[in-house]
Amino acid sequence: MQARQVTVLLEQAEVQRRLGNHRGATELARRALSIDPDHAIAHATLASILLDARRLPGAGIEARIALGLDSGDPYIHRVVAAVLIAERKLDDAWAHCLIAIQAPAPAPEAFVLGARVRELAGERDHARELLHEALAIEAAHTGALIQLARLELERRDLDEAARLAQLALETDPASHTAHIVAGLIDLARGDATSAEHHARFALQQDATDPAAHELWAAIQARKSRLLAAWWRWNTWISLGDDPRRLALLMGGFVVAQVAVIVTDELGFPALSRALGLGWLALCAYTWVAPVLFRRMLARALEAVRLDPEF
Repeated sequence: MQARQVTVLLEQAEVQRRLGNHRGATELARRALSIDPDHAIAHATLASILLDARRLPGAGIEARIALGLDSGDPYIHRVVAAVLIAERKLDDAWAHCLIAIQAPAPAPEAFVLGARVRELAGERDHARELLHEALAIEAAHTGALIQLARLELERRDLDEAARLAQLALETDPASHTAHIVAGLIDLARGDATSAEHHARFALQQDATDPAAHELWAAIQARKSRLLAAWWRWNTWISLGDDPRRLALLMGGFVVAQVAVIVTDELGFPALSRALGLGWLALCAYTWVAPVLFRRMLARALEAVRLDPEF
């Protein structure tokens, strides 16, 4: 009787997780564990829910408890691998992916996780092979289609990326991740209107998702040439460590001041003033641009359903 209660609660937790109700899913998984504290799958399910809710420390604890209780279940190895990917422990994650992949009748999710590890390790061809193996098991696997579409977008095969994203949306129209990838593809093809449609849908599904915010930022940058120019400049400046950023900023200041002085000495006072004002304008816009963008994002979020913890 207890085993049946645990199974029902975990099934309900999975439904709530898919609906994006992480709080409800967590409560159901914890209720299952209150009935059977040593239920390995219940710990793994709770770990997966916490990971989806971006509560990584708790997910790590639950995943490791599950593995200690049952080290032979492929599902548990997949959950542990997902947690390790989030922790960027790629070698350990790959080891657990291999265990799940080599299990009898492996689930396509094992190959998708393995592909994510290989992608993060820079082995994109290997990642594609693993994703095709996942699709050979389940042709309409949303996760595999989305990840493969993202890889095709990266190598600028936009037609193939769009085809894969469309298949993912047909398989799961409510997938906010599929909408984000579709939006990125539309943006790369120059269709900002369609990209914005996908971005709004993704924000409605999960207004806390950083990927949805990044897509919205890219769309706004595409709409405003000034914001786009600043965005590229800020991204370039932000690459690397603090000493590099400081050197670039100091170097930019020195170059700007030298240009102002040289043009003035050469008898071009108007150009000298224009260069000085241009540098001042860049500094001022760098100060206010993040505020402007946050206000644009806030206006966009007024019409969407926010997570209670946002």
